[in-house]
Amino acid sequence: MSFDIVSYNMERDRLQKVLDAQKTSKERNMKGQFATPYPLACSIMRKAKTLCRKKSVSFLEPSIGLGTFYAAFRSVFKSAAGHALGFEIDSHYYCPAKELWAKEDLELRNVDFLKERLNGERFDLLVANPPYVRHHHIDSERKKELQREVKQNIGIKISGLAGLYCYFLILSEKWLADGALSCWLIPSEFLDVNYGTAVKQYLLECVDLLCVHKFKADDVQFDDALVSSTIVFFRKGKPSGEGIEFSCGEDVNDPSRKMTVGRTRLTASGKWSNLFVEKTVDCSSDDDCKLGNFFTVKRGIATGDNNFFVVDMDTIEKYHIPSKFLKPVLPSPRYLKEDIISSDNEGNVALAQKQYLFSCDLPEDVLIEKYPRVWGYIQEGIKRGVDKGYICSHRALWYSCEERKPAPFVIPYMGRGNSSRKMFRFILNKTNAITTNVYLLMYPKDNYSKCLTDTKLLNEVWQTLNKVTSEQFAINGREYGGGLHKLEPKELLNIKVHSLPSLLLPRQCAFELSLF
Repeated sequence: MSFDIVSYNMERDRLQKVLDAQKTSKERNMKGQFATPYPLACSIMRKAKTLCRKKSVSFLEPSIGLGTFYAAFRSVFKSAAGHALGFEIDSHYYCPAKELWAKEDLELRNVDFLKERLNGERFDLLVANPPYVRHHHIDSERKKELQREVKQNIGIKISGLAGLYCYFLILSEKWLADGALSCWLIPSEFLDVNYGTAVKQYLLECVDLLCVHKFKADDVQFDDALVSSTIVFFRKGKPSGEGIEFSCGEDVNDPSRKMTVGRTRLTASGKWSNLFVEKTVDCSSDDDCKLGNFFTVKRGIATGDNNFFVVDMDTIEKYHIPSKFLKPVLPSPRYLKEDIISSDNEGNVALAQKQYLFSCDLPEDVLIEKYPRVWGYIQEGIKRGVDKGYICSHRALWYSCEERKPAPFVIPYMGRGNSSRKMFRFILNKTNAITTNVYLLMYPKDNYSKCLTDTKLLNEVWQTLNKVTSEQFAINGREYGGGLHKLEPKELLNIKVHSLPSLLLPRQCAFELSLF
């Protein structure tokens, strides 16, 4: 009987829409249930076919859903497509899939792939879009079990922050025949984040990594999941001496950029996303111009609930909150259009809508006696459940925030765009305002803080910082779906600004000489 892929796909697509609509977005997000678009599945399968060595290929899919990859497998491999096995833990999708593919050589099992025991089966090809379940949605005991299994079977220690897809990729090896091809459509974040180290170690040391293809950050492959994707191809077996293909673009079979990278150039702890960046910036080993030589960086304050702790004048007047419990605070980056923040005579932000951080270190009995209106505001927070939040509940006084000093330069830690101006911006803060944790705060090191009291030099440094290119941000930071970029404090400190030493070092020396 011939295989009618058109009919199967029409019915599969209809079922997908019906079944997805019967679940809430939150349910599907927690279980990582995002179906692969059929054109993408076919594109991946065509690439896989060029790497397969056998004339008849058996197929395995660890999280099959309604069988998009199986449909692509049958369509692309045609007569070479052999027996297939698919796992689907959710009966909501398993039962319709079983009925849909009942006449084909596809065995379906309604079990957890990671718990199923091997029964002598080995497969030639594995292609998967594993469930993108974040670590905090994995049961703590189950997570410990998976960590132990990875350590015992593979010898790699995996972080507790790893998503479920990391365990799928690493623990699938036992199901594969020697020399089998394994292909994974996974979130690009593993290229950079710390928990991705275990995945990269596995790819470098335990298998023969063949190809890594990364979609553009603004080319999200799933309509219902804001996550950029990478496709990884590797073969079961020892690493070869051959270079690894790194490519990027909309189509893995026709990439916009492709290069071969020697294995010795790669490390498990390195940022692999740097390999996809056009090197139009100087990436020399000269570290004298790193921001970390001149600045320290801290996150803004994590209040626990900005809606409570960040107050406006109406709230201040209503509850008679005295100034000693208030510190001026910059608004969220989306509302801060200026790149130079001027101050009024009192050091407050010279904006029409002023905001302040409320924080109080007085015990309850003192507040009740001396500041009953402020105590009333704290009671309002208790009614909202603010005191029960994770951050607040771990403080000695839940309404007392940590300390921060104003920083002359601040930068939003997340940004979008293809230029340094749009992606990230350095903001010159001429006020006494601090920030919440949507910003990173840059403080001059002690030996530069005095010379930066010079207003002209401060402005020159700020202008120099804003010449940092998009490539520098991309090389040092990390990217997510929809063109979203993120910078951690250490990543910001690693950015090189080559003209900064010529600005600051002479002034530092002049200042030190003036002390004698």
